Parts: sequence; structure tokens; C-alpha cells
Amino acid sequence: MQQQPYLNSLQKALTNKGRIKMFISFLFISFIIWFFKKFSKEYQEVIKMKIEIIDVPKSYIISSISDSKLNLNVKATGFQFLYYYFLNNSIKISFQKASYRNNIGFLEIASQFNTLQDQLLRDTQILSFFPSQIKITYQPEFSKTVPVICPKFNLDVGYSITNVNLNPDSIKVTGPKNLLANLNHIDLNYKNELPIRSNFIRKVPILQKRKNLNYNTTEVSVELIVDLFSEKKLTIPISVSNFPKDKVLKLFPSEVELVFSSTISNLKTIKSSDFEVGFNYDSIDKGNKTAEIKLLNAPPIANNIRLNNKNVFFLIRK
Repeated sequence: MQQQPYLNSLQKALTNKGRIKMFISFLFISFIIWFFKKFSKEYQEVIKMKIEIIDVPKSYIISSISDSKLNLNVKATGFQFLYYYFLNNSIKISFQKASYRNNIGFLEIASQFNTLQDQLLRDTQILSFFPSQIKITYQPEFSKTVPVICPKFNLDVGYSITNVNLNPDSIKVTGPKNLLANLNHIDLNYKNELPIRSNFIRKVPILQKRKNLNYNTTEVSVELIVDLFSEKKLTIPISVSNFPKDKVLKLFPSEVELVFSSTISNLKTIKSSDFEVGFNYDSIDKGNKTAEIKLLNAPPIANNIRLNNKNVFFLIRK
């Protein structure tokens, strides 16, 4: 007897729930019928279409457009208006029949009426449009070959670069003359990651800092050759050029210590005789009896060459 009230309540709740579902279904079906009936009708309204200029001579670069949107007064169904509002709100306007003079292009929209109509849905009818004319300002296109700058690399301790190849090492850039005037090099958008200790070849995008410029390629192949480097010390005799034959020169010291770096394999082949250090007799400081030593010759595979002593004392005897 105690369960009877509970069962009655449950039965009522289920009945109410069923009625609610039926009511919601009825509303949904009614909405669908209303939606299709409403949007199947034809309406007359103005839609704004984003203008996309095409068929401009390749030697011209557009600087500005008088109007960015075309107002079309059209007759169409509600579904078609939904399409234009949410799926396709741009329209192409050909400048093939435009008139060009004094860096300005003029086009009467009426000359493109059929082309505009063809871009809309089949049953859409253009009644009028605004503006009636579109103007563009343009600049003649120029080109320039610009060198690519090698990026900085994060090398591991003891490693150094022996060779870098960039392909291409220069890029053809086209655009307005005023923008190309100050473009002297192109940087690469390379990010230093982990320290480098081995060779690699990688495609690296260019860093495009300026708009309205076109590049014949947007990436460069970078080939990096690295090797383990070390330092070596050598003692090099000091030479003197243009010294009078009737005099005797005594140097203190007569040799200088030279330090350089190179790859491990190259260090074994480089000898003292590969270097030449010295000075010209005409450049000596006779008052202080000193001369400045300079590096006169060195092998191309030696890097970071340093002289531990750049001055030498001398005595001259007749």
C-alpha cells in the first residue's frame, strides 16, 4: 500500500515527459516548415561583395583601389541571400577592358555586367550596382637580384664552419621601384636550435619583411659543413724587407710566436714555413728603435691567426 503513491507519481512524470517531447517535436517541425517557406520566397535587397581585381597587366602593381566593395541590388531567394552572406561574399572584376593613363586605371562596371551576373547563383538577378566606376592606382613593376645573407649558426664547443653553400645565393625580387631601392640583402628565417656538431642540408624560408614585393623563390637550401677545430702554436722567424745592404740589423727577438686554429686534420699539415711575418725597413720607428710586425703570408686553411708579440726591438750597425 505504501508503494502506490510512488507509482502514481512516476506514471504522471513519464506522461508529462512524453508530452514535453511531443511538444518539442511539434515546435521543431513547425520551425522547419516556416524556415523553408520563409527562405524560399524572393526578396530584393542590397548585398556587399568584396572586390577582387583580376586581369591587370603583369607589368603593373596595384597600389590602391577606389572601392573595396561592390554594392549589388539583387533579387534572390532567402537561401541565396544566406549563401552570399555566409559562404561567398567576393566577386571578381576584370580590368582587361580598363583604360590606363598617368598610373591610374579606370573601369566602367557596366562593361562587366554579364560577367558579374555569371558569378552569382543562377536565379539571382542584378537590378543595379554601386559604384558605377572603379579606379586603381598602379606602379610599373621593376626587378632586382638581391644577395642572400647567411644566418648565424649555434655551433657546439670546439666546432667551426669550414664551408657554407646557399642555393640560390641570390633571389630575383619584383615590385615598385621605391620599395626595391633600399633592399640590399635578404635574410633567412633560421632559428638556432641545438648546438651544431655535424654537417646538414636544410631548406630555410626567407624572411619577407616588406609587403608588395614578389620573390622568385621563398626558400633557400643551406648546406653547412662543420669540423672539429683546435689551436696550434708555431715559432716564425721575422723577415725584413727593403733593408740597406751596407748595414747589419739585429732583432730582439728574432722570432715571434704565432697562434692559429684549424681543423684537426689540417693542423698536422701546416708548418712554420707556410707563414711569413715581418716588417718594412721604411716603417720602423728609429727614435724608439722598434718596428711593428705584420702577418705577410698565411695558408688559407689557417683561421684566427694571432701574433703574441707585435713589436720588436732592433739595433742597426754599419
